[in-house]
Amino acid sequence: MTPEELLRRAFEARADRVQVAPDALGTIRRRIERRRSPQRRAFTWGLAYVATGTAAAVAAVVLIVGVPREQALPPGTGTGGTPTQSTTTTVPPSVATRLPVYYVATSGGRPVLYREFHPATLAADTLPARITAAVGLMLRGTAADADYTSPWPRGASVRGVRVEGGVATVDLAGAARNDVDAATARAAVQQLVWTVTAVTADRGTQTQGVRVLLGGERAPQLWGRVDISGDLKRADANQTLARLWLISPQQGDTVDRRFTVHIAGSVPEATVILRVRSSAGAVVEQQPVTLNAGAPSRGEAMVQLTLPPGGYTLEAYFESLDDGSEQALDDHAVTVR
Repeated sequence: MTPEELLRRAFEARADRVQVAPDALGTIRRRIERRRSPQRRAFTWGLAYVATGTAAAVAAVVLIVGVPREQALPPGTGTGGTPTQSTTTTVPPSVATRLPVYYVATSGGRPVLYREFHPATLAADTLPARITAAVGLMLRGTAADADYTSPWPRGASVRGVRVEGGVATVDLAGAARNDVDAATARAAVQQLVWTVTAVTADRGTQTQGVRVLLGGERAPQLWGRVDISGDLKRADANQTLARLWLISPQQGDTVDRRFTVHIAGSVPEATVILRVRSSAGAVVEQQPVTLNAGAPSRGEAMVQLTLPPGGYTLEAYFESLDDGSEQALDDHAVTVR
């Protein structure tokens, strides 16, 4: 229905409500012949203005009704006049976690692996996301302990990770070339394998192997030194890991006055020496620690220490059965609050 037709019907409805008296015609003629006073003319003009205003108001109402409803409503309201719900993209919350990362250091004249736990923030808490973050930390070589490093080339990064059929495939960029010896190349490959499998183990997933891609392609060797054509597995721990390490506190940690030292390793007779030095280098405590297993197995031990506030260096080592010399020393500087 057009606005004009709506206006016409409105006027018709108004006219239908008017009742005309039987002698209305005579009355009208007498009023026409009567001289009208100025006050009456003003009153008549006032009525005209009122009638005009009424008609305009009716027309305005009709015109508004004639406009499509969604155009007449203010923004943010629906056809019922109530606020509408805007459509927004829900961003999943980030996930803060700690990831195991392996690094390389020299001990006993050969490269071996040490492990640290590093904080990470993930956009999604998935296994590929965890592996990507952990391997990224490993490649950057940002260990807390300055004695640990990463032999991967500077600028290497993770292109992608997928986990299928028990195999974690890690695609690396910028890692195809590097000038290192064979022992270091083997340590780098195991560094990657142990990092990936540690992440999957933390999530309760059994990984059958790690597949390495370089720039999206399978490669027969890494740096011309190590075969990476198949699915890689962890090498023997005694040949790969450091014989002894301080698991915690880690380098740079701040601890309470009473704290726990976690030591792990494969040492003769399962005996380790834990030594504590002050910031000035003086020995403030030293004691033997017995691991729960001796070489060739790897054992662990937890030791409670209580120290006054200050800076300290924790040292763990074992003594050679041949000459009593210190072997496989691992040390971490910590602060007691």
